[in-house]
Amino acid sequence: MLLNDLEYFVAISEEGSITKAAQVKFVSQPSITNALRRLEDELKTTLVIRTRGNADLCLTDTGETLLRHSRIIMREMEIIQSEISQQKKIALGVPPMIGATIFPRIMSQLAPKEIDSFHMVETGSTSMLELIDQDKIDLGFIGSLTPEKRKQYNSYFITKSSYVVILPLGHPLANRPSLSVSDLKGERFITVTKHFTAYRVLMEQLVENDMTEEIRNLYITNEVMTEQGLVAEGNGVGIMARLAVEDRRDLAIVPLTNPIDFYIYLIQKRNHKLSDFEEVTKDKIIEAIKNLTI
Repeated sequence: MLLNDLEYFVAISEEGSITKAAQVKFVSQPSITNALRRLEDELKTTLVIRTRGNADLCLTDTGETLLRHSRIIMREMEIIQSEISQQKKIALGVPPMIGATIFPRIMSQLAPKEIDSFHMVETGSTSMLELIDQDKIDLGFIGSLTPEKRKQYNSYFITKSSYVVILPLGHPLANRPSLSVSDLKGERFITVTKHFTAYRVLMEQLVENDMTEEIRNLYITNEVMTEQGLVAEGNGVGIMARLAVEDRRDLAIVPLTNPIDFYIYLIQKRNHKLSDFEEVTKDKIIEAIKNLTI
């Protein structure tokens, strides 16, 4: 018994005629007729009877039985196709900074089928960890202030980047060999939201230096590129991982006097089950990571 034959039989039942069934299924009338004949021969019964000069069809009792079961089979096929399709989609978390710098280099090493399988989730590293813990994403790139050693994750180290102060070109402090946050008292700080590790770094430094006025005057944006653009145009200063700004020629970049490192990983929750396809794709991402030169 062919699935297409059952699908055509359902169409006959719903449309009431072979002609209309052929139209809705975009096939020829003989295709519909042959499907009906195969089913009747295989089941050794009459499934439909013709009325009103063969124009319309109605189901026999056995036809009604077959229709009921055919609809169940069609629905199960939809579920099977949906579940298999989902198994070939990977919910991949990519923070914007990593997405603009490292991830494109990884993507360039992957085949189209792997790239097409990604369902991208973009948010900062702080929120990304929450999504990983809640099993809402399969794999995630994150930035951390310490090496990732927690036992609940499989972690794959990518690189390390130090935080730096970013200032507009021509700023009086732009030529200093290094800066502490306390050197920036009285400046307007621009930062991304609390979903990002950079926000945490800045807030800890401001609190540690008792810079309450600067905290009150923070300008917060959702976008890393917006923060960079605002600083470049002289609207304030910021703190960001060097990796995110090293290609900008419109910003002054000054190291922090007391370095703060930003460790970048690909992580997976250890007890989060991946499909065979997802495991293979993860292995290819890891191989691409090993080939990076940063």
